[in-house]
Amino acid sequence: MEGLSDMVFVMKVEGGFEFTYDFVNRAAMEGTDITQAALGKTIQEVCARDQSDFLYEKYKEVVISKNSVTFEDSYISHAGEKFHSKTLLTPLFNDLGQCEQIVGIVKDITSEKVAESERRVAWDRLHESKERYHSLFHHNSDAIISLDLNGHITNGNVAVETISGYSPLEYKGSVWDSFVVEGDKQLATKLFMGAISGSTENSQLEIHNKAGDKICLSIKITPLIINEQVIGVYCIFRDITELLKAQKQLEESQKRFQIIAEHAHDLITLMDEKGKIIYASPSYRKILGYDNKEYLGKNFLHNVHPDDRMRMEEAFIQSIKSGESFSIEIKQYNYKNENVWSESRGTPVFDNRNNLIYILVLTRDISLQKEYEMKLKDFALHDPLTELPNRRLFNERLNQALETLKEKNKDELAVIMLDIDRFKEVNDEMGHDVGDRVIIEFGRRITQMIREKDTVARIGGDEFIILLPNIGSADKAVAIAKDILQCIRKPWQANDRQLFITTSIGIAMSQKQDNTAVSLFKNADIALYEAKNRGRDSYNLWKNK
Repeated sequence: MEGLSDMVFVMKVEGGFEFTYDFVNRAAMEGTDITQAALGKTIQEVCARDQSDFLYEKYKEVVISKNSVTFEDSYISHAGEKFHSKTLLTPLFNDLGQCEQIVGIVKDITSEKVAESERRVAWDRLHESKERYHSLFHHNSDAIISLDLNGHITNGNVAVETISGYSPLEYKGSVWDSFVVEGDKQLATKLFMGAISGSTENSQLEIHNKAGDKICLSIKITPLIINEQVIGVYCIFRDITELLKAQKQLEESQKRFQIIAEHAHDLITLMDEKGKIIYASPSYRKILGYDNKEYLGKNFLHNVHPDDRMRMEEAFIQSIKSGESFSIEIKQYNYKNENVWSESRGTPVFDNRNNLIYILVLTRDISLQKEYEMKLKDFALHDPLTELPNRRLFNERLNQALETLKEKNKDELAVIMLDIDRFKEVNDEMGHDVGDRVIIEFGRRITQMIREKDTVARIGGDEFIILLPNIGSADKAVAIAKDILQCIRKPWQANDRQLFITTSIGIAMSQKQDNTAVSLFKNADIALYEAKNRGRDSYNLWKNK
């Protein structure tokens, strides 16, 4: 056994289910913390609690079943490396058929586990790569075709049929420039030969679609290179026919051109007197992710958040009546269906007979500004560590609850004050990082124990406070306090150490309608102090003495 590279443990079976170390070979001592000093000792005396419980059950299973048991496990070497092992436990019997010893042979299967993990990672990456390619190629809004080195079309995505009108069966295998108008065939050949040589080109050319119409394309042709060899060509194109028409119309309308030139960074929208969108700037795609053409003919309120539609409509109507500009902050949706805070400034434009031509609305994204304002407000009202309400927000909610109590004579409310028992010892022994994690987990646990309408706040250090509006009776508040005590007593884990955390709780009930926030704070604090004096890990209900 000393010559075996596998770790060998021989355990003596005594008293039915007591297992002591009888022999440990050199490989086992080199791979674990076990030494010759372990001989004659039980598993519980040698191993850590969690490991000894696990091993004990396995050895016990061998004795009961009288059969070999195999299992996999992992352990940390002296050097701090994690190893995986496979253990075979085999019983040895005396002449009476009683199990006297159990031989455990532990094989190192770390390399197999690592290889298996690497195979899984490689397979996942390959699958992800294929999915990305499929999404990029087939779901791209731009048309994409792949060509072989002879210029024949080998594949194409959905957008190709949308633009050309030809189905995949009709265009696959065709020479790609057979669809190009005669005047652009030379350009098409030049672009293709450039891609074959390894260069990427951008250009414009015209093709005939299936209906025989000329379609103007913006085209990008690029080589497909694998192992430094050009094996094919990708051609990416989009229909810019309508864009060119729009550009021509813009050139014919100097006034509209000037608007776009001056405000290209904003959303520019023109609406008629009925609120129908007659023009939307290309910047819609950049800011909201929608093609500007999707807005044409739609009501200007169609993409505005329901909460803001009435205000926007009123501002629109009033602007037409008064002839004056309006400014309003609204929320609208982007292509991901997310709310985008926007500031819209509208100006009605009239002809020389005072007839409305359109309303020009310039809209800019103010999401960052709103987000900054909300963060400032949130920082002012919440604890940065736990993200729970702070003392200021708690006082606001407590005062509101007290006002409701006076006005509507609702059921009485309760204020519960808590802190973490011996929290200073946790900080001193394990550091402030662990202390912060304990505070965060403490806040999370007590939040789980309360109702949705209740409020948990951190008011400083390890001190927390709970507002229970309309609790009805002291018995209900005490029941919640008991639930919190039980929840906090559950095991805590930090840096591979198990912590035992408890809390002390003080409860104050609103007994008169003239109770104030200050008096409830004071009474809850007194009750908490008395709970700690009783030995901690308990609650105390304040009573007027």
